[in-house]
This record gives sequence, structure tokens and C-alpha cells, in this order.
Amino acid sequence: MACRDLAAKGERVKARRLLSTLAPFGAALVTVALVTAIAGAHDTDLTDPNDTRGSLDVRQVRLSHKSGPPAWTIVTFGEWRTGKIWDRGYLMVLLDTQGKEDAEYYLLVRSAGTGLLGSLWRIRNVGPDSYLGSVPVQRFSRLSATVRVGLSRLTFGAHRLFYRWWVETLFTGERCKRTCHDRAPNRDPVLQWRPGMSPSPPPSESPSP
Repeated sequence: MACRDLAAKGERVKARRLLSTLAPFGAALVTVALVTAIAGAHDTDLTDPNDTRGSLDVRQVRLSHKSGPPAWTIVTFGEWRTGKIWDRGYLMVLLDTQGKEDAEYYLLVRSAGTGLLGSLWRIRNVGPDSYLGSVPVQRFSRLSATVRVGLSRLTFGAHRLFYRWWVETLFTGERCKRTCHDRAPNRDPVLQWRPGMSPSPPPSESPSP
């Protein structure tokens, strides 16, 4: 178990280092600008253009939150095998629960060779990120992976009725010698009401953060 935890930590550190060294994006990767989507009781879908090389170019993200823990299904343009992305590809769901510019948590999906492993991490401003345990991951096709987490495992800001999320992928391969990075949505995070907390505003209104 200790070896497994160390391996998971190593993969997490590698993913975070790759993310932090993408100079063209810099701190803007996790900067919140404007709210692009407001989701209530129904599932939330978003599409992303074919704008990144490599196997993990995001095509669509589907958030299922009608019942049970939220589940994000990340769909890519091309097929990919679990073994092929071992030590080369990572999928992440970043979560803003405090209303700050940066995310406080992320779900990390990585390959273990024969299967996918999911984990929940708390982002620290100083020192290494904190491993908070595993999360369920499923594969229903060679184009996608689904990861979920119970919101009770997250800490929300006072009177925080919603959270914001976005997806990022990293891949290194023949066509991605310097690491291909994709983010969905490209600019602004998606706003999602917490269960039972949506004030159901008229369609023309948006809640103020």
C-alpha cells in the first residue's frame, strides 16, 4: 500500500509540474473571468473545439448531477488505450469551492497500466498538494473516462451556494514532444449550483459570485 501511495504521489507531482511549466498559459490556467454556464437540476454538457494535438484533445465534457455524487465524463476526439497513456497522459477536473481565482481541489485520472486510477487532491499554496484519497473512475468507451466525487468531501466557503469547475488534460507522445495541453472550457469555468441550493433565477439573470 505504501508503494502504491508513493507511486500515486509521483504521478501527481509529475502532472502538476507539467501543468506549471506551460508558459503560454501560466497562471491564467486557473483564473476565473466570467461565468459561462449556469446549471440547475439538469445535466450539464459542454463542447470543446479540436484545437490540441495528441490523444487527449477534449471534445466534450458531460456532468451528471441529477442524483448521487457529481460525475464528469471527459470525451476526446480520438481513441486512446489505458496502457498507452501510462506515465504520459493525465486528465484533471479542477474545482473552485471558495470563490477565489484559483481552484482548491482537483480530481486526477491517471493510468496504472491495465486500468485507470482516480484521486482527489487539495491544492496548497505552499508545499506539496494534499492527497485526500481515491475516487471512482470508469471507462465506457475508448474515447472517454468518467470520474466522480461526493461533494461532502470538499470544503465550501461560507454561504457558498455553488462551485465552479473546468477540465484539463496533459499528454506527451510522438506528436507532443513538449506536452500537449487542453482545457475545457477554453476560457471561463462552468458554474454549478450545489444540490438544493439553486434559487432558480429567470433565464436572463445570472447569480453574482
